[in-house]
Amino acid sequence: MNTCKRLGSLVFAVACITRRHQAYAFASPKISTITRQPSSSCNHPLVVNSVTDDSATDVTLTNPADMRLREIQSELKERNVSYADCFDRESLVKRLLEARENTENEEASTPQPTESSQTAKSDDGDVTAKDDATTTTSPDADAAFDKEATIAELRELRVKVLKEKLSEYKVRWGTFNEKEQMVQALCNAMEQRFVQSKNFSRSGSIIPGEVTDVTESVLLEEMGWLESDVNNGVATKPATADDGDTLPHSPILLDMYATWCGPCKMVAPQLEAAAQELGPTCRIMKIDSDKYQRLASVLRIGGLPTLVYFDGGNVSKEVKRVEGALMKDGILDLINECGSMAR
Repeated sequence: MNTCKRLGSLVFAVACITRRHQAYAFASPKISTITRQPSSSCNHPLVVNSVTDDSATDVTLTNPADMRLREIQSELKERNVSYADCFDRESLVKRLLEARENTENEEASTPQPTESSQTAKSDDGDVTAKDDATTTTSPDADAAFDKEATIAELRELRVKVLKEKLSEYKVRWGTFNEKEQMVQALCNAMEQRFVQSKNFSRSGSIIPGEVTDVTESVLLEEMGWLESDVNNGVATKPATADDGDTLPHSPILLDMYATWCGPCKMVAPQLEAAAQELGPTCRIMKIDSDKYQRLASVLRIGGLPTLVYFDGGNVSKEVKRVEGALMKDGILDLINECGSMAR
């Protein structure tokens, strides 16, 4: 009898525990089975939506309003944008936003290069980038500047290449917002240089008011010398008196230098300053004596730097030379003295 009572009490207790457990399970959700469905998009302005396509990646830029002043200035420097006229944070933020917008417009307006414009194969199989090819040629005596062809050629270049060429032609491009503005400005600069070279330089490579680092072939063309004579170790001499006396071209001042020469480096800026003052009255060139040792031997160069003055005849002949470093005034005095002697 007692045993039956004990068994009945045990069954009752187990039944009560089972009911309590079921009630607790019903009231408490199973955390392990709860999953949060990902949101298809997020419209919060400070949250970047994730991209489901693995092939697409969105590059996001920090809001300038959340950036430090140093960070804003650093990004402006990287974009080659001046902020010298910005005196407060608001103007810096505005300048950076404009720079980013201009970059986006340039990328949108730049045409994607085709396969034919990306590479050009030479006869020996080498591949060269078309964007890096130089388009300058020596103008003929009767040739005219083909503006339409030049513009069409420049439009195929990338914005980065256009900026580099504008810098070479000393044209400020910071205010240009459109690629076409760069194309037109570069074309005008090229046309102006073409006209200057046509009336000033025999090879078309020498520019008034500048010092040009030339090759041997360009120098021989400017002086009217024959390469066959240089091969024989002699300088070409005028065949007749008219070749040297008519002086149809500007005289030549040649700077023989070497890259390792300290005095040569000191003369370089002085020569640039003299060239700017002389303008079209003198063709000023320099040539590397180490690179063109044959020509240095023909000219009998003994010390560096050496400035050699040639007259402006059809076949140029040497008038005077000076070894050692000269300042701007000394260079101008040399040219004036030699000009008087040539007359």
